[in-house]
Amino acid sequence: MPSLLLAGCGTSLRSSIKLSGFRNAHFLASVPIRKRGVEGNLPKNYFENKTVVIYFSAGWCGSCKFLTPKLKKFYNAVKESEPGKSLEVVWVSKDKEAAHQEEYYEKNLPDWPYIPFGDENIQKLAEKYKAVVIPVLKLVDSEGNVVHDRVRADVEAGIKADPIKTIEEWKKILKQ
Repeated sequence: MPSLLLAGCGTSLRSSIKLSGFRNAHFLASVPIRKRGVEGNLPKNYFENKTVVIYFSAGWCGSCKFLTPKLKKFYNAVKESEPGKSLEVVWVSKDKEAAHQEEYYEKNLPDWPYIPFGDENIQKLAEKYKAVVIPVLKLVDSEGNVVHDRVRADVEAGIKADPIKTIEEWKKILKQ
């Protein structure tokens, strides 16, 4: 059975992941992730060949309530384009209660994949990506390395300019 171990901030992701039975598996392969409209957890290969942005936020966070509609608008603008078809925003909730996570997801977010409330990977990812103060957006590669950490600025500029160009730039960074 595959397992995922993420180390704290001081080590590289490759040395902090232990995957059994997967060769070159996506770093999220063993993290239980759900998505609206999908029964149970997403398949282990769901994130292969995807452009993945990790989004740390919470319903209680004022800055998140300001950023989330912008990210949603950006996401919707690029999702139907050819370069945007592979875009996935993985929501990592910093809500304090499961009901709050569910309410914020249902009322404010598209059908983004998310880690269920209480899962230990929420804290591990928050430590890894230094998500102490939210919101936090990170563009990551399949190994979990941050390849671009100015995603918020890109999203805010992209919705005013050309969101398709922004996603194309991200794909170049990821060599996709």
